[in-house]
Amino acid sequence: MIEGVIRRTVLLLLFAVLAGCATGRSVPDQPLLNTYWKLVSLEGSGVTVIEGHREPHLVLYQEGQRLAGSTGCNDLSGRYQLDDDQVRFRNLVTTLMACREVMQQEALLLEALKDTASWTVDGDALVCRDERGAPVARFQAIYLY
Repeated sequence: MIEGVIRRTVLLLLFAVLAGCATGRSVPDQPLLNTYWKLVSLEGSGVTVIEGHREPHLVLYQEGQRLAGSTGCNDLSGRYQLDDDQVRFRNLVTTLMACREVMQQEALLLEALKDTASWTVDGDALVCRDERGAPVARFQAIYLY
């Protein structure tokens, strides 16, 4: 009798642990559109944010297929075209401020966006990939409210 109670208790604990693992910390996939995407890596390197400037980020607005954001120095705007998991950024323009600390990073970000052919979202992470499927930029969804 006591063995049966112990066995049932162990099984209940095992199910509780497994259920906790299954529903643990998974984050639902964030939508590509109308989400604030903070740049977290570029060509595998970290991102510099300079004091007094906005962090590098993108927002792809559903209305008008337009994008807006910041390179970390300059404001960024343009258009995008989506076809399933394929994306093309076009007509990218920036303001013309000079920020020596991040000018190379800004050039790399603009080049990465021009080279982007596809995207994937996994939880709160957005990865932009080139034609070969290599990651060129990684972003993280930031919750504004």
